[in-house]
Amino acid sequence: MFHLNPSSGIPVYLQLREQILHAISLGELRPGDQLPTVREVAVDLSINPNTVNRAYAELERDGVLHSTRGRGTFIAESAPKTGAPKRKDRLDDIAKRALAEARTFGFTADELISAIRRGGH
Repeated sequence: MFHLNPSSGIPVYLQLREQILHAISLGELRPGDQLPTVREVAVDLSINPNTVNRAYAELERDGVLHSTRGRGTFIAESAPKTGAPKRKDRLDDIAKRALAEARTFGFTADELISAIRRGGH
């Protein structure tokens, strides 16, 4: 269900978080749907379970997920229909990730902005 890009410069827990939000926004995950267990995701992606737990915990704090001990983690009934923060917040998150990845490869914010203006060409 999930996939990672280890060379993206984006922390793994944020990649997981964004993939869940994206799946909700596309209607692939709906209120009441159960997510794979922390252990299942950790084994599937060969990552530390604490990383998965962090992504799930943040989404639970945001009201997107709810956990029931012994039953699992589910998409909250009250989750926003888009499953994502407000449009501006979403764009801010994208910009932060892009800037973090650009800096990982030694680019400046100005260079990133120039590339965006050129349309990535």
